[in-house]
Amino acid sequence: MKTTFKLYLSFFVLFFMITSCDKEELNIEESSIEEAKNFENKATEIVEITHNYDYYGEKFKILYVLDTKESQILKVDGDVQIAERIFGKEDAPQGLFFEDYKEGDTTINVKVFKTNNEVDGYVEKLAGDFPKETSEQQVTKEACVDGSINGSGTFYFYYHINYVTEMTGIRRTNKYYYKDWNLGIYNDHMSSLRVTKPWGRRAYIRLYQHSCYNGRTLNFYSPYYQTSVGARDLRRYRLSGWWFWKKSWNDKTSSYRVWAW
Repeated sequence: MKTTFKLYLSFFVLFFMITSCDKEELNIEESSIEEAKNFENKATEIVEITHNYDYYGEKFKILYVLDTKESQILKVDGDVQIAERIFGKEDAPQGLFFEDYKEGDTTINVKVFKTNNEVDGYVEKLAGDFPKETSEQQVTKEACVDGSINGSGTFYFYYHINYVTEMTGIRRTNKYYYKDWNLGIYNDHMSSLRVTKPWGRRAYIRLYQHSCYNGRTLNFYSPYYQTSVGARDLRRYRLSGWWFWKKSWNDKTSSYRVWAW
């Protein structure tokens, strides 16, 4: 009887040790999977963005490391001194034109212009028949007006990145040209935008830093072979100025002009 009891006891102890080891291994495995997931999620919050700038033939490159969760630039690397010299001067360039733009790109080619009229001139060279309106206007009551011509382009603007929560009050449908001098309740709240148009049509979007079409500008051009294009995260586009790496175009738009022709 005692021998049988000892055998049962030994078997129970051995079974307990085996199951305990299995549970421990399972917990370690689950913990490792959870840590891997957390690391992966953390990694996807950090995005490296490269801007290849061209300032009248002087080319320089800046790498921005963006924490998308906190909306902060963690690191700036590359030709920082050249960028500070160009963007930090008193008469800093007014227009940034994003060339060969593709939605979601992290390597972005940027043409830098002193004036918005020069941006218009460059677009005219690209498109040939760009229906430009004089961009540089004096701050007068006459300049602070809206304008509209019907056409085939539809323009959407959003409160948040990735085209979330549309600003329906300023959606522009079937337009050849539209300008909006004051965004009202939408002022300084834009985080993403997109345009749709028929194949064979071009589109051009200009965002202004201030109302009445004043201040620095962000410019996107869409060639005839694209039917839809957008900027899904305006945090990826930096403002000109001495602290150019600290300020993005997110929540900075106060007026705009759009074309689809």
